[in-house]
Amino acid sequence: MTSDGNEQPALRHQPDSSAFVLRSLIVLSPLAAVGITWLAADRSLPGVAVLVVLLAGVCATRPGSHLGVLVVAAIAIQWLAIVHNHTTPWSIGAAAALTIFHAAQAAATVAPTTAAWTPAMWRRWSRRAAALFIASAATWIIVALTNAHQPAASTVLLTASLLVLASGAVWAGQGNTRPHTPE
Repeated sequence: MTSDGNEQPALRHQPDSSAFVLRSLIVLSPLAAVGITWLAADRSLPGVAVLVVLLAGVCATRPGSHLGVLVVAAIAIQWLAIVHNHTTPWSIGAAAALTIFHAAQAAATVAPTTAAWTPAMWRRWSRRAAALFIASAATWIIVALTNAHQPAASTVLLTASLLVLASGAVWAGQGNTRPHTPE
């Protein structure tokens, strides 16, 4: 209570439910990627699952650490070791799981665990995750089409690929071309 008899709002020391959701996604999405890899290959590497669980748990408690790179590397190495059909549709599921992992870990670093997420923050991070997923799905489609047609040294494919890469570079760099002004 204050001297005028009014109650002060209690300081918030409990993590917001948004933080719990993000940290749950940090742990669960790599496990989904491991499971999808197992489904794509019809076999498993249990040691990789244990490693991913341990690393993802640390990433959930310390989302700003660089251990997320090791999580992605472990899943990628497992994929390359046991999945022999590189154009399987399962790769879209694995990409979606890794997209969720990346977006959740990045989003968990932008605010303290006690901060409530606004609808604008959810929209911003959902758009970022959607852009990553769309790029992953588009890449899979291109790889699947290329694999189906066997375009050995196709000039048209090379030109189209370079145009897409150049367009992506221009689009990605547009936000960085403005001079930085101190606030």
